[in-house]
Amino acid sequence: MLQYHPLKLIRTDMNHLFKISIFLIAVLLGFSSCGDEPGDRPIGDWEPMKWNNVDNLAKVNNIYVIPEEGGTFTFECKNYKPWLSDVIINTEHQDIYSSGSRKDYKNDWFEVKITDKKVVFTFEEIEEPMTGRTVEVVVTAGDIFDFFVFQQQKIQ
Repeated sequence: MLQYHPLKLIRTDMNHLFKISIFLIAVLLGFSSCGDEPGDRPIGDWEPMKWNNVDNLAKVNNIYVIPEEGGTFTFECKNYKPWLSDVIINTEHQDIYSSGSRKDYKNDWFEVKITDKKVVFTFEEIEEPMTGRTVEVVVTAGDIFDFFVFQQQKIQ
């Protein structure tokens, strides 16, 4: 004959009740974390970076055209404080981490510096005959990315 033990029955019911309570709390938190308020954005739906082309640098087919003599060009991000994610020069990724900062990169003819919301690009003059050079700079502000593509050609 089975023996009935009242404390074991209560303990089993309490464990079951505890598990159901935890499940219900998790479900309620899951539903309440999705906002329905205007302006709420789902995770990963970041507002694109908005830029002010301070020097009105010409852009053709999404490529900024750098004059042969080079120059300094400033872009200001209106809604984020970006930092460098990648620098690609003539299809080769550059080491942007050696300086210990993700706010600047420099080689012998190109430099990019980021201060607060301003990104300043400096290009030296093309001196030797060449077909041209291309620079792509990727900036980020966390989960949002944007890029600049520059092309500088020597006019023959």
